[in-house]
Amino acid sequence: MAAINLFAVFSGFVSFTFIIGLHNFLTNNEENGCEMTYMFEYPQYVRLSLPSVTARRYPRYGLYAYGEGHMTERLRAMKFGGIPVLFIPGNSGSHKQVRSLASVSLRKTLSSHTPFQFDYFTVDLNEEYSALFGGVLKDQREFVHHCLHRILELYRNNANKPTSVILIGHSMGGMVAKGLFLDPNFDKNLVNIIITLVTPHRSPVLALDSFITRYYDNVNAYWRANRKAEGNLSHVTFASIGGGHRDILVRSGLTQTEEADVNILSTAVPTVWLSTDHLCSVWCKELVLVIVRTLFDIVNLTTKQVSKNVQERKSVFHYHMIQRTAGKHFSTSFHPHDVYFDYNGFWTESIQRQFTFHEPNGVFTETYIMIRLLDDPKHEMLAVEAVNNNDRDWVFACVANDVHNNVRICHTGINLSNETKFLPSRHYRRKFVYLNLAALKHKSFTHVILRVKPTKDMVQFNVDVHSSSNRHIAVSLSKWISFLSKSEVLDSTFDHAVYYELPLPGFEQTWQAYLLYIEPKSCQKAPNHALATMVVPWSKEDVHAHITETLHKPLRLRLQSPKPLSYKSGDPVKVTLILDPQCKYSVRIQSGVLDSFGQLARFYSPMLLPYLVAILLLTLREQLRTLVETGQCVMFHTALGAGAKPYYGLPAVRIGIQVVGWSMLMKIMHPLLPLPDLIMLKEQDLHSLPLCLYLYAVAYGAAYLLGLGCWLTIIFSGHTAHKMAVSFLAKALMGTLTLSEWAMTGLSKLPAAVAAFLLALIYSTCGALSLCVGAAFFFLKLCKTYENYLEHLFKYSLKLLLKRQKNSKASEREQSSVVEGDDDDRKKDATTSTKDDDDDDDGKTQDSMEMETQIQQNVVPDTDTQDKAETSQTDETTESAANVNDDSVKRSEEHVVRSPSDVEVSSEPNEDADFSFSEFHFNFTVFLLWLSVTLLNVPCVLVWAHNY
Repeated sequence: MAAINLFAVFSGFVSFTFIIGLHNFLTNNEENGCEMTYMFEYPQYVRLSLPSVTARRYPRYGLYAYGEGHMTERLRAMKFGGIPVLFIPGNSGSHKQVRSLASVSLRKTLSSHTPFQFDYFTVDLNEEYSALFGGVLKDQREFVHHCLHRILELYRNNANKPTSVILIGHSMGGMVAKGLFLDPNFDKNLVNIIITLVTPHRSPVLALDSFITRYYDNVNAYWRANRKAEGNLSHVTFASIGGGHRDILVRSGLTQTEEADVNILSTAVPTVWLSTDHLCSVWCKELVLVIVRTLFDIVNLTTKQVSKNVQERKSVFHYHMIQRTAGKHFSTSFHPHDVYFDYNGFWTESIQRQFTFHEPNGVFTETYIMIRLLDDPKHEMLAVEAVNNNDRDWVFACVANDVHNNVRICHTGINLSNETKFLPSRHYRRKFVYLNLAALKHKSFTHVILRVKPTKDMVQFNVDVHSSSNRHIAVSLSKWISFLSKSEVLDSTFDHAVYYELPLPGFEQTWQAYLLYIEPKSCQKAPNHALATMVVPWSKEDVHAHITETLHKPLRLRLQSPKPLSYKSGDPVKVTLILDPQCKYSVRIQSGVLDSFGQLARFYSPMLLPYLVAILLLTLREQLRTLVETGQCVMFHTALGAGAKPYYGLPAVRIGIQVVGWSMLMKIMHPLLPLPDLIMLKEQDLHSLPLCLYLYAVAYGAAYLLGLGCWLTIIFSGHTAHKMAVSFLAKALMGTLTLSEWAMTGLSKLPAAVAAFLLALIYSTCGALSLCVGAAFFFLKLCKTYENYLEHLFKYSLKLLLKRQKNSKASEREQSSVVEGDDDDRKKDATTSTKDDDDDDDGKTQDSMEMETQIQQNVVPDTDTQDKAETSQTDETTESAANVNDDSVKRSEEHVVRSPSDVEVSSEPNEDADFSFSEFHFNFTVFLLWLSVTLLNVPCVLVWAHNY
């Protein structure tokens, strides 16, 4: 029972929760709300010729230009006159993924009649697995470098020829774009703009080889050193966009980097507000439109090329991707500071603190809604939701010191429209402003003005003047996973309330997850619309939830990035509620246990393989210990239960991480060895000791299940696998099944030949392929060993059964001879009882001889006869008979113990059986270790096979 102990039961439970969390992580995400982009004409990808040296050096790569319809002929004639944009696909990405960006850009050029256009190019990187094997990144980077020079050569005869190329990288394509600057021969001015989509900047998703870790270390170190104000990269405008929770391949926390001018998730991008999966980010219409508008707004209309003004480019990116306050064009979004009002407009002032201005048929004259500023704590803050108001400048602060038609009015005001924030909406367009009335009152303003220009469309303003104390409700949350956490935040909102803010102190870690329910209790009319938004101050990863008459889904509170240790501000994560004033709502929050498990799976799944290997090594250590002490190697699960307890490894890891992680020795060894995972997690603020125990328990359960699965596979599928291997060998090499069977038998008996073959495979093909073939040989050897053991055990059982039958027949014959001897003794006793005393000596001597004969034949004499003989014997005769009896018993015992048949049955077969199965146990654990290393190198095999 050593295989099942308390820790094994605990690990089984933890592993079960991890499986539930993994299922939640993979399946329980919001629906894809992105619209698909479409072309108006058939897309064409025109391959561009490259210099012969480049073509020979990179035969598997290619450079293409995108066109549609009649434009394709101009591309085939190599006539380019626009602004070059190069799309770099990512892991297993296609060059055709440029279609959405290029097609939307082309349609915008035609519809807007702009005097310039964008020429989209794309590189075919053979759909290589660059995220799984970093060995291809260097070739991809060098090829892209050659493509940049080739693209600019196409414009050499143009009047306003470009001097740089815009780079858009998807996934690992973003890292290829950043890596260009590492080449000492690379001209830094060739690239001024880099936009990356769902690119893991901070670290690789899976660090499976030294190539990818070294590439990341070099690229990130270079960008950190040269991204300063006067560095080599100060001229580059860099934006990184993550996908949010729908992206299950690259968690969005990895897409955020300090070197980017814009770090944001698609859920926080104005007019997008949607989570995109890993592939959707290149075709999501809402996101593509934002990127295309950004590129159009950074063009200098004089040169018809990208603006050289770095600050202007940053402002454009910030406007479109972070804080859009007005229309679709940056050039028309300027908010004048001073604004003059129309005296002849309609001026109205409400004395209510909460009211709704609603005009279903629009307004025919310019309308001004006045909100008075008072020295009253209840008039501290102002929240205004504007519905279907398309005016760029619509909210102002002024001093109402003029009177017109018996109404106090403002002649001029200060524009506050730059505080506008666009809102996600199910009905109409909505924007929102939140103002501090007390601060405006302190600046001597008397009113806030809401302006509505004449329109025939419905327009509505929801106004809420309130104090901050009764609209800011702090909700303290537990740091750890809570199974019973549920609390009522608001039983009912205030009448006509528009705005609430719920700070969440304690909500700082990625494993925390909660569900916020906002439920309408009573509504005066339908339809109604409310919005809940989670705002993370240290990361732009807003998450939204709509509440309507038909939609009541909770807001799922989960973090993509934990609170950094360097974050000094005291602002916690908060939830803002923008409610429909016609409804009253109840608000409650409860822990999302399944989402918490899903977060653990999202962030820590890549860590399981190192823990699994550590557990297998501890199991092998226990087997070697028992082999030395007892001469027998215990089975895998027994050694796992006895020798893989967490207190064997975790304390040493904790001590080692402190000693090795921060010493100069680690800095010296780092070029040779990658950083330990725990140090990387600590740098990303993801490390915690309870998490180490959790991952160890999950890996322990995985090791248990892996061993059980391999056992069952060997038992039920080993023979089938052996036959398949023989059949494959016969078809591929030998030609006949008999020769293949002989070859398999010979290889199993000559491991040196297998080792030589694997070494030859390493030099001729790929080392990872050799590992895979070796794992297959190892598995077949285990299957054959198990079959031999079963065959030996069957023969041993038959032999033991035959010996038992033979012994039973011999005992029957001995018993029959004993019965006959007893009858003869009785007859002799009856006849000799009438004789004289002189004949007694002869009878006693005969009885003693018969007794000795029976003892030597392993037969126990009759006790009654012995007693009669002993009472009739003299002392001297008794002593002599006793000596004879003792010697006979000793010889009988030696005869029984040293029986040749018994030695053959009980000793030799057991030694063979124990030895063969002990060897099987040891090789089984070694096979699991080999299998773990093989799984780690499977991506290398995929890359080799892809490029074969």
